[in-house]
Amino acid sequence: MDPGFRRDDGEGTIRMAYDLLIKNGRIVDGSGGPSYRGDVAVKDGKIVEIGKLSGPAARTIDADGRVVAPGFIDNHCHYDAQITWDPLCTFSCDHGATSVVFGNCSLSLAPVRKGKEERLCEFLSYVEAIPMEVLNTLEFTWESFPEYLEQMDHHLGVNVGNLIGHTAVRYYVMGDECQKRAATDDEIREMQGLVRDGMQAGALGLSVSRNQGHFDPQGVHIPAIWADE
Repeated sequence: MDPGFRRDDGEGTIRMAYDLLIKNGRIVDGSGGPSYRGDVAVKDGKIVEIGKLSGPAARTIDADGRVVAPGFIDNHCHYDAQITWDPLCTFSCDHGATSVVFGNCSLSLAPVRKGKEERLCEFLSYVEAIPMEVLNTLEFTWESFPEYLEQMDHHLGVNVGNLIGHTAVRYYVMGDECQKRAATDDEIREMQGLVRDGMQAGALGLSVSRNQGHFDPQGVHIPAIWADE
């Protein structure tokens, strides 16, 4: 039998070796080694072979003149709001990024208390130059970080890693006091609980900021800057 086929025992069914075969591309495999020409075979959503392949496939793509590489990781972006209406996180995906990490710079959109959503958005808006006209269109269907992750999980188009923003956590626990003083021991313990809950739900970790150029619209340092070292 041609090695490109597989016969199912007892059924006599002939199946294609691969679901997808990408041929004749210049492969950059991420190992640090030099690129090389070759083919990439995919079966059941996984790469099963790389090399000079001849087995038949349900779909074949001729990648001659193109680079075949793993998806890039965009590890510093701010799609916290955009992900709710743009599951592909445009424009990262247009540049080959299949994984994104956001919630950076201590700025996330959860946790957030009801009625405090606009103020939390102001921190993100002013530091990252995202217009409030855009952020004000958000429908906050979450309060906790696990609820934010649950809302987002229903329509992802790329791989997403989330960081819990220290600014959001401080504002949630301390209210307006978060931009006036350091936290008490009890407040820190409450913050630790929020971060723990978020990480147990799938967050990658906590993002902080010590950037003295991070201000809110009123010219006051964002909450994360007020934390003790």
